[in-house]
Amino acid sequence: MAEEVANATVAIPRAVLLSVLINGTLGFTMLIATLFCMGDVDKALNTPTGYPFIEIFYQATDSISGALGMSSVLLIIAVCSVIGMLAATSRQFWSFARDRAVSPRTCIPTYSILLTMTVAALLGLVNIGSAVALNGIISMAVSGIYLSYLIVAILLLYRRCTGEISLYSDGEDMLVNVPGAMLMWGPFHIRGIFGTLINGYAVIYMIIVVFFSFWPSQMSVDKTTMNFSVVGTIGTIILALIYYVFRARHVYTGPVIELHR
Repeated sequence: MAEEVANATVAIPRAVLLSVLINGTLGFTMLIATLFCMGDVDKALNTPTGYPFIEIFYQATDSISGALGMSSVLLIIAVCSVIGMLAATSRQFWSFARDRAVSPRTCIPTYSILLTMTVAALLGLVNIGSAVALNGIISMAVSGIYLSYLIVAILLLYRRCTGEISLYSDGEDMLVNVPGAMLMWGPFHIRGIFGTLINGYAVIYMIIVVFFSFWPSQMSVDKTTMNFSVVGTIGTIILALIYYVFRARHVYTGPVIELHR
């Protein structure tokens, strides 16, 4: 989506940092308010609605209408989040189409659309049959997201420590002669030892998050409380590697780069 943003090298990092700052501040204040207004914890956990936050709202307002009104705010936020996800997904489909991963008959990534739609619909039904399976899927989403970040962070840290780095400064490139591959910096970066320390901290933090995302949420572990996300995550990685070795590396020629004059 950065391809469609003006001055993306500055605008995208700024938007990411601002979203973390704003959402983090709002989330922390909402957490404090929820903890102060929680009331009976056991009653919230054993609520007949199945959603503790609804019971917390009800205890805080002592009104069904008030609880429903506050719950509707969360529903609106969820709908807005889904719209953003759909926008990102549609942009990924466009990338597939541009890279020739399309059906020759329809000229759209038919299989990708059908697969994504089917998986999303099935995932929506998981919670009806098993909360354990849903928790495993959520853990897979967390580990998958952080693993994708972790790969980039590790490669960047490796290039910081061993690569030839091109520093961007005041509209001009300044080359630092360090043996290894060249890393092109954009205008939004932190130079020197501070950048390396932050990069290293990010790698350590993400390794910890991924590690504990595979752990069960309860001390007494059995088949109903076990976190099976590690099986799904590692299995997906293994299948992707097998697919790459036996087919993808023979047919995929890399992304198509658009040049505008």
